[in-house]
Amino acid sequence: MIGWYFDVVVGFLIRIVIRFFKLRSSEAWPVENGTISAATCPAAMYGGPVAELGYTYFTNGEYYSGVHTKAFILKSSAQDYVSKIHIGSQIAVRVKPTDPETSVVAVDE
Repeated sequence: MIGWYFDVVVGFLIRIVIRFFKLRSSEAWPVENGTISAATCPAAMYGGPVAELGYTYFTNGEYYSGVHTKAFILKSSAQDYVSKIHIGSQIAVRVKPTDPETSVVAVDE
């Protein structure tokens, strides 16, 4: 049982560190308005529960889409987060100028 808790905590911390570096590396990217198109809490195979937000954004005359993943320690917390998301609401998205298919959600909801 302790191994499972260790797996969840380590997975959570790894996801937080990855998120930090993605945000850090995208600080200079322009921010576009995105629209949330989906919110799910898929079953995690390892590393604990996550919430996923699908979103679309328009830049350089074209539509693109992305997925934002947010890590949680408890599945109930991830489900609660997803239940509060409103499909169609706006979200700030940082878009890589040289590759508009690459994006990062600028802030967590």
